[in-house]
Amino acid sequence: MVKSLRFLLNFTWVNLGAIFGFAAVVIAGCYVTGVPESLRTSNLFETYYAMFPTMILLMLFLYAFAMCTNNLNLGLSMGARRIDFFWAIQGTMVFYAAVCWGLQLFMSSLPALAGWMARDKWMLLDLFGGRVWAFPLACIVLMILGCLSGLVMVKNKILGSILVTVSIFVMVAVTVFMILSVETKVLVYLLDSKWAWLWTTLPKVMIVVLVAGAAGGEFLIWRVIQRYVVR
Repeated sequence: MVKSLRFLLNFTWVNLGAIFGFAAVVIAGCYVTGVPESLRTSNLFETYYAMFPTMILLMLFLYAFAMCTNNLNLGLSMGARRIDFFWAIQGTMVFYAAVCWGLQLFMSSLPALAGWMARDKWMLLDLFGGRVWAFPLACIVLMILGCLSGLVMVKNKILGSILVTVSIFVMVAVTVFMILSVETKVLVYLLDSKWAWLWTTLPKVMIVVLVAGAAGGEFLIWRVIQRYVVR
């Protein structure tokens, strides 16, 4: 398993470098365009900063997709055992989640620590409401979904393409909804309405769904990798 893990880490460092590079560009862009000093400054850098948690999740989804297609095929063709590669994937996903969790904590804390002008959009940076385990869980679930999408793509390109497209569309749609809800105060209205119980219960339901989905996804990944045929 160690050899398989070292093999995957060759790609992991590059992918994490891209995530940190994106974070650096967004932070630098905010400073250059004056986002921290003025509430009247609104641009793409401000929006990208606000939606950074979901951008990380999208990138991890794509990285996991590649890990369970090109990387899997290449690793097995070089003699890696299927059971070793499965556990190497698990270790890589945990490593991704831990590093990205640390980056997310930094990005969500920077505006307050650096004295940026407070903006409503910044609440998206604390999307998981102080539950320290929620963001790593979301990272793991999105990577499992990305891995499954890749394995499905290998079996059936049409079905795999549909699954990837729907997954990305849902992530983007949720991000857009969150941004619009902050800017239009929709969430405030919903929390004050008769449907408030639904919105306060929704996070708990989502946690159960994510955990169940992760467990089911891991089982499917295990089964597919054990039967995977190198192409």
